[in-house]
Amino acid sequence: MMNNEQAIDKLQYLLGTLKDGEKGFSQAAEHADADSLKTLFAERSQQRGQFAGEVAAKIQSMGGDADKGGSVGAALHRTWLNVRDSLTGKGDYAVVAESERGEDVAIQNYQDVLNDAELPAELRSFVEGQYTQVKVSHDQIRDLKHSMKPD
Repeated sequence: MMNNEQAIDKLQYLLGTLKDGEKGFSQAAEHADADSLKTLFAERSQQRGQFAGEVAAKIQSMGGDADKGGSVGAALHRTWLNVRDSLTGKGDYAVVAESERGEDVAIQNYQDVLNDAELPAELRSFVEGQYTQVKVSHDQIRDLKHSMKPD
């Protein structure tokens, strides 16, 4: 069974992923031209902020320090790479494609945590609840990308 510290480390990893997504979606909203995309990405940014708050509260309830930030693992699994640089003036398709890429990594990071057989049951159901919503978001953005034509 994983100890409390290992469990907290798993949550720190997700917290880094969520904070990264919150910032990434916020930047995507700034760079999108279509109002519908601006709205979608702003909502996703808020969602990730909310999830990050839930994870931070969970870390603190377990005696961890949520302000410590993610471990090395999170830095290696950046969900959004320099969004601002890569998207300036690139058009909506590029913003959606980058968002999908960010969501791919977020899903992978959640799966990494859920694939650990030693994750305590109570934490597993908490993480699965968020994962389900992240997956819905990913699939929506993927389908949106496929419905668009590259500029």
